[in-house]
Amino acid sequence: MLVIVSPSVFFISRIILFFIATMFIFKAMQAIDIARIFRKNSADQIRFLFMAISVILGYLFVDAIVSLFENLNNLF
Repeated sequence: MLVIVSPSVFFISRIILFFIATMFIFKAMQAIDIARIFRKNSADQIRFLFMAISVILGYLFVDAIVSLFENLNNLF
């Protein structure tokens, strides 16, 4: 099977895009106001929750995008 791009390129791009996507998702989630759900002075818990959700969503987003390009690469 002929591939256009080496598989190592997808592995490296997956790592780099993970950190970039996680940072953007974390910044976007800070615009959500959920302080009324938590107690007062619980900024650390909110920040931890945002970080955990950002890592999960960042991985899922990057995995979907890079997997799509890997499948397109294998198709040709």
